[in-house]
Amino acid sequence: MKRLTTKAILTVMISALTLTACTSGEEKPAASSNGTATDPKKEEITIKVAGFSDFFKGDESPGMKVVKEFNEKNKGSIQVVVQYMPSAQYSTAIQAGIASNDLPDIFLTPTGMDISSIVKNGWVKPLDEYVSKDFKNRFTQGSFEEGINQIDGKTYSWPLGGKGLRAILYYNKKVMRDAGLDPNKPPKTWDELKEMSKVISQKGKGDTYGLIFPGGDYTLLDQVVLGLTASTVPAHGDFPGFNLKTGKYIYDSKGWTDAIKLLRSMKKDESILPSSYTINSAEATTLFGSNKAAFFIDARYRMWQVKRDTPNAEFDMAPAPQQDGKEPFYGYTLATKTGYMISANSKHPKEAGKFIDETFAAKPFFKSTLQSGVQLSPIEELNKDKSLFPYPEFTSFYNLHETEMRLGPSIAKRNINTSSVVAELGEIKQLKMKPSFGDLFIKMLADDKTDVDATMKEYANKMNAGLQAAIDKVNASGSKVSLNDFTFPNWEPSKDYTDEAYKSLK
Repeated sequence: MKRLTTKAILTVMISALTLTACTSGEEKPAASSNGTATDPKKEEITIKVAGFSDFFKGDESPGMKVVKEFNEKNKGSIQVVVQYMPSAQYSTAIQAGIASNDLPDIFLTPTGMDISSIVKNGWVKPLDEYVSKDFKNRFTQGSFEEGINQIDGKTYSWPLGGKGLRAILYYNKKVMRDAGLDPNKPPKTWDELKEMSKVISQKGKGDTYGLIFPGGDYTLLDQVVLGLTASTVPAHGDFPGFNLKTGKYIYDSKGWTDAIKLLRSMKKDESILPSSYTINSAEATTLFGSNKAAFFIDARYRMWQVKRDTPNAEFDMAPAPQQDGKEPFYGYTLATKTGYMISANSKHPKEAGKFIDETFAAKPFFKSTLQSGVQLSPIEELNKDKSLFPYPEFTSFYNLHETEMRLGPSIAKRNINTSSVVAELGEIKQLKMKPSFGDLFIKMLADDKTDVDATMKEYANKMNAGLQAAIDKVNASGSKVSLNDFTFPNWEPSKDYTDEAYKSLK
């Protein structure tokens, strides 16, 4: 029965990707103005696109708006059909599509995979022959990198957004004002965060609290600590929990353990919304926007979701509070190891390339996502056009990305075989490792008898051992890679990591 149930589920998942566009390849006569067929031999090609990107969620989403425009422009010749699914469901469906050799024409990298591993398995085609010659020139310099979205000189994907902060302090101005605090002076230090949260919670009398976080989404909780520690512990948005200066995991660093102890003390003060330990990110977003909490430390996507789900929320953004009150810096890389690609078994790669070149990776799409507040664009001239900013808060959003983010080291640029190690791990934070950091985070807050230092030391040791085991496995397959390729001792997070910095490495 269990086997039959699993098989049935996979069948449904595959159907979700295939039946939505079952007319692909069928003849569809174009209609004249009076509704009669004008060319019975003309074939309307259907291009199937699948992913879990929120910019395709709903008919009025920025992605679907440009899809509608493309379909109208190419009516009778090409129709694009998009299948949006939540991340977990999508990953299962793509795995089923891989097994049945029935992937959508264009699909997004599923969780736990990267472009290089997908290319290695032969599941995708290069973009180069299906897009215009100047395709890559429209993007900010550094958007394409060998070993990430280019393999053996061929291009397989493109960046979906610009710089993306993983940790921002969102603060509810109404909640602060109602508690007698200055709504234009968010906390800059841990002490201020703790004291303000305590005041807000005491005056809230069980209805309003200082801090909120999505404890039910364990994989997101490292962003809270990453944000609180960036001024003292080197932080790279693509490597949460990992220190690229030392090549070691930082869960047991004094900065991270002190941050956990800070949050534990705030729990003791009853300054954290009690439901924070179980709610998901969507619920946390609504509660924050509905004035149930003053402070929310989360990534760049929280802004537009607050605006979408609670449009009347009065909030703004600031750097995450630091123990020393200094300015935090976060490393980033423009080229991304995940993205949309053309399936190797697509029967219509030319038409898929046309959609990518003219719409999906074109200025109108990125202009649409920018105006919706989803993210910054990988086209710098659009980011600098303030007339495109959708609301006043977006100015704070843009300024934070400009002041706090610096170009960080790229392990793939140092050794392309590092991508095989990360693929072996799933992600650098090793999502297969149980318990996860999120599990331990909630446990340490829930049980004040848990030894934070010992717990994090044990976890860091397991993670370091896991990384070394993955390196050993990749080397055993014939590739050459070492822990040294994950180590950049000359990295200064407050500065861009330049080509000269790579050259100076021993």
